Amino acid sequence: MNVLRQRIPTILGILILIAGITGGVYLVQKGGVWSLKADPGAVPKEIRITNISESGFTVSWATGKESLGYIKYGISSSLKETIVDERDKLSGKAVPYFVHHVKVEGLKPVTKYYFKIGSERGIYDNNGKPYEVTTAPVLGTPPSADTVYGTILKADSSSPAEGVVVYLTLANSVPLSVLTKSGGGWTIPLSVARTPNLSSYIIYDPDASIEEIFVQGGNLGTATAIVTTKNDSPVPTIILGKSHDFREVEMEEKSGFSLQPLISPPAVGEEGLRIVNPEEGEGIATQRPEIRGEGPKGVAIEITLESPESFTASVVVNEDGSWKWTPPADLSPGEHTVSVVSDNGSSVSRRFTVLAAEGDLPAFTATRSGEASPSPTLSPAPTTTPGVFPTATPSVVPTIASRKAMPATEEGVPEPGYLTPTIIFVILGIILIFTGLFLNFKLDF
Repeated sequence: MNVLRQRIPTILGILILIAGITGGVYLVQKGGVWSLKADPGAVPKEIRITNISESGFTVSWATGKESLGYIKYGISSSLKETIVDERDKLSGKAVPYFVHHVKVEGLKPVTKYYFKIGSERGIYDNNGKPYEVTTAPVLGTPPSADTVYGTILKADSSSPAEGVVVYLTLANSVPLSVLTKSGGGWTIPLSVARTPNLSSYIIYDPDASIEEIFVQGGNLGTATAIVTTKNDSPVPTIILGKSHDFREVEMEEKSGFSLQPLISPPAVGEEGLRIVNPEEGEGIATQRPEIRGEGPKGVAIEITLESPESFTASVVVNEDGSWKWTPPADLSPGEHTVSVVSDNGSSVSRRFTVLAAEGDLPAFTATRSGEASPSPTLSPAPTTTPGVFPTATPSVVPTIASRKAMPATEEGVPEPGYLTPTIIFVILGIILIFTGLFLNFKLDF
């Protein structure tokens, strides 16, 4: 009987340990009213999905503090793939940001993908389930190339806003987005914008269609702007913390705005010959970058790539005014110069840097504080009102056939899981187990 009594603490400790682990897992999944939850500053807000194409999409969000951000995605809920912020891909280093922009690329057309957002030590999902998005169908040649570009400045109006997200939409189109470069410059190809059901490219008036711009700068603030397709190359300078309406601004009246963005716009030669990608001085992660540009349709151009490798190729500008070329071999890390000369003598050039592939990105095997679940509300596609961009309402994912709209967080912020109950029960269980072992040992001697 005494032996049985001495063993009770051990048995009780094991039972409490099992109960603690089971209860902790349950509370982590369901959420609770305990302390020790994930850092609220790292909770993703203003979640938006943009740039949906046949081969990818972009997920962006803001956090209340500088946080590491990434996406776990896959064609099933197992989410086997991980991709980091596009700046981390370029630099090879994981860096915390207030504003996050993750490009998911290399996907299959018309395929449903699932994803969760990783922010610091938390994984955030859609009310216990992964977010869903379906890629677009493959379309034919897009309309004539039409590039929109401009510059974003901080609220002091004297320094560029690097690493902020620029969102652009036209009426009845899927939103497009891009990160600003080191000089605050940004470039968006308008001709690839699709209709809400993704089944075709949008049709718009190249002189009178209204474009709505929203800039998410995180801790730097936000800005809105309205511009027409007539004066969007460049868009007048946008300053964070302000709302702009450029519809009445004619091209000849732009003397009060900077026509020279702090990083150069697409390089332009005579008769419209230009290089759109890469940008001047841009760092590129791939060793075989796609060189793209615009020019008079049907004109033959010669492309020369120099230092340290040298390649020469001849291409003809397409009917839509675009051209592209990819080097036949990998480029070495370092600075390169691409020059383009047309058969009528017009020329243009641009410098860019191929980044080394090595780096110290973390494995991102998701050290969890629990599955975090937003409490989103399904909302219809936002309606646009002149002068107002739907800033507070995250984007709705366009639908194909019966696909549902993408939930997004507005009032319902993702609530991370809790670990305190597990820790408490585990500690109690361990204490009781060792108490039982100690009493058993004392009884034996």
